[in-house]
Amino acid sequence: MYIQLSELKTNPSKYFDLSKTVDVIVTRHGQRIGRIVCEERAAKLDRLNAFDELMKFVGTTPSVPDSTVYDANKEERLHDKGLL
Repeated sequence: MYIQLSELKTNPSKYFDLSKTVDVIVTRHGQRIGRIVCEERAAKLDRLNAFDELMKFVGTTPSVPDSTVYDANKEERLHDKGLL
């Protein structure tokens, strides 16, 4: 729903109540300048976006196994046992 800034100024409570069911987009001279959204829906959307970002990070981060780290003492022990 689009409203003019002047309409919002005359009756703000009406549009904040209306924002519980639909997003209210505020315009000035035909240009969009803001949006009034329901806080509960916005918070839920923020949580979902944060979870999606976390999953992207977890899915693309390669894990490094411990065996890729060079250990001279371990190599010497394996060599002494005849395993290397």
